[in-house]
Amino acid sequence: MILKENSFERLIFNCTGCDHAWVADYDIQHVEDGHGHERDYFFRAQVHCPDPTGLGETTCPRCGRASILARRSDRPTDRAVTNKAPEGQIEIPTPDHATAQASAPLLAALP
Repeated sequence: MILKENSFERLIFNCTGCDHAWVADYDIQHVEDGHGHERDYFFRAQVHCPDPTGLGETTCPRCGRASILARRSDRPTDRAVTNKAPEGQIEIPTPDHATAQASAPLLAALP
């Protein structure tokens, strides 16, 4: 698998049952399997989790319903890989990426 991009995204959720709204931050790894198929892996607090936008994957913390609308807020992505490797070899992050990642500010904690 080849890591194509890491993104740090804030999702905004709205329950269609009780109208409760909340936000949650996710780290998302966009990967390719080498055969042109892409897949996203979601992490919350550094723990792998299912796609929170998937049908029935997120429930309302107030009423417990699974009828949730989710949307991404405006959040920049971070290109994890910028050096294209020869066919069949793993791609390597650039030194500029490592420096930018190390200096990135931490996100504010959620209530």
